[in-house]
Amino acid sequence: MADREAETTNGAGLLARSAPHRGDDSEHAAQMSALDQIRVYLNSLVEVLDQHPEPSLDLDEAKWRLAELVDELATERPSAPRVQSFWIRLAPVLGEVRPDIPLPALTHLIRTAVGAP
Repeated sequence: MADREAETTNGAGLLARSAPHRGDDSEHAAQMSALDQIRVYLNSLVEVLDQHPEPSLDLDEAKWRLAELVDELATERPSAPRVQSFWIRLAPVLGEVRPDIPLPALTHLIRTAVGAP
């Protein structure tokens, strides 16, 4: 039950299940897998923020920045510099609004998804 509760509040269960698998046949396969996983996770995070009980300017900014990132990741070939730029701006605000979000794991998955170092 605790895992299900964590998933509905911060998506940690979804992120844990979607971590890139080591041992994929190629770097490209791992990158595509991570891209699919981060798309699913961030789309679920949109819903989590929409259900946030306390309105604030930080929440509004987090929603806006998350929407930018989701839109970029929805393209066939997301731009790594754009994705990184959006994430750099979103992460601190997201951490303020939802300190329970696993930011280091998300950062790693985003970097893997766009092939960034």
